[in-house]
Amino acid sequence: MHTKRYSARHILSATLLAACCCLLFSAVALAGVKEWESLYKQGKIDEAITVVTAAVSQKPADPGARRWLGFLLLQKQDYAGALTQLTEARALKANSDEMRLNLGMAYIGLNQGDKAIVELEQALVMHKDWAEAYYNLGTAYYATHQLDKAIAAYQKAELLAAPNAALQNNLGLALAEKGRKTQAVTALKKAVELDPKSAQYAYNLGFVQRQAGNQAGATGAFEKCLALDSKRVDAHLALAELLSASGNDAEALSHYVSASILKPDDFSAQYNSGVIYSKLGMFDKAAAAFQAAVRINPDDAETLSGLGWALFKSGSTTEGIAALEQAVKKKPSLLSAWLNLGTAYMIQGKNAEAVEAWSTALKLDPKQLAAAINLGNLYHQSKDYAKAVTAYQAAVQINPKSSDACYGMGLAYSNLGKTDEAIAQYNKAIQINPKMAAAYNNLGVELEKKNQVDQAKAQYRKALEIDPNNADAKRNLDRFTVKPTPPGAPG
Repeated sequence: MHTKRYSARHILSATLLAACCCLLFSAVALAGVKEWESLYKQGKIDEAITVVTAAVSQKPADPGARRWLGFLLLQKQDYAGALTQLTEARALKANSDEMRLNLGMAYIGLNQGDKAIVELEQALVMHKDWAEAYYNLGTAYYATHQLDKAIAAYQKAELLAAPNAALQNNLGLALAEKGRKTQAVTALKKAVELDPKSAQYAYNLGFVQRQAGNQAGATGAFEKCLALDSKRVDAHLALAELLSASGNDAEALSHYVSASILKPDDFSAQYNSGVIYSKLGMFDKAAAAFQAAVRINPDDAETLSGLGWALFKSGSTTEGIAALEQAVKKKPSLLSAWLNLGTAYMIQGKNAEAVEAWSTALKLDPKQLAAAINLGNLYHQSKDYAKAVTAYQAAVQINPKSSDACYGMGLAYSNLGKTDEAIAQYNKAIQINPKMAAAYNNLGVELEKKNQVDQAKAQYRKALEIDPNNADAKRNLDRFTVKPTPPGAPG
């Protein structure tokens, strides 16, 4: 069954907001410490905004108050409000490197990377070798998909700044997107070392290590992320995917279930829970998970197929077949649904429908051995032996070592009265699977038709050696056993 995949990535820029405050302090300090600056230093940002907003209302032409208000609004991630105030300040002839930097950050927050680049490049003209400006410029370049420039800007900031976890994180993600996975992992490991309590950095490290093919490293990083924040849905999903790929379905399921509990409307969590429940034979729970996935995405054919099979296997036959039929209606090329539908029809004794399903499956994938054998079996049951032979021949072409296909072909030839062809196929089945008791018995029957009685009896005995309970072989052999005459019976 096809498995939905989930991945996510994050890049951070908000860490730089704190770096700008020192510059803003130095710019305002010449006029003395204002009340809003004092409040800001105490961490009372909302109060500071209230005070400086009043000041701007009283003196709209004061560029210093507007710059401060813009800066404080950046702290609250009110990028639109910050941009308004900083733009007004510039219109009032205020211009400085820190204001350019803050304008750039406001544009980044508003996803206007091109405008951010203009401001940040100007900030670097005014203030050379400024680590904070290079950092934000890297983020703006990243946002506009200029990866080489982003990497260069981050690396320049790295040379100029003290060790910074957020910088290493963003550098690592830019390197990863450029395809430089080894360097990316190195940078992200530094981010985790610098800030071991960041679940986000641990997640990003896992994400890139998985891209680099280091499954063990990725698993460890995602586990660390969840140890720091057990409510990370993306980490649960990423870890579940890794565990499932390594064959650890039970543990993978626990993470898919955790993700579905944390975020019930997450399609991937519900769908993949259903997939693994089905693999484990827990069809009632699989049906519940697939039903939740269908509620999220009613038109997903793979989900309807999974739901149909789970319902069928859990005893809801009619509903199961209906869901499978809906799946192939929505996606006629969905092989798994046709295969499951063929099995369901066959079990229900709906041979005509099963023939259509298996035939469609073989048109979609002529290499489906089970479909070819089942199609042969259905033709044989309906006594269309010529079509049965054709289906079994197709199965042998798919896998010449299929004893079931050779055995089925032998049965069909026998019913067509082609004894020599039947004998040849039974012999092939026995060569492939020397433990196939039914093939020995049927071979004996065909040999009898050619009056090769001793050889036939040998085949019956061989069938009984393999399966002492084989009623057909026992009955066939008993026909050749001379029963003693009871005492007093006529001579």
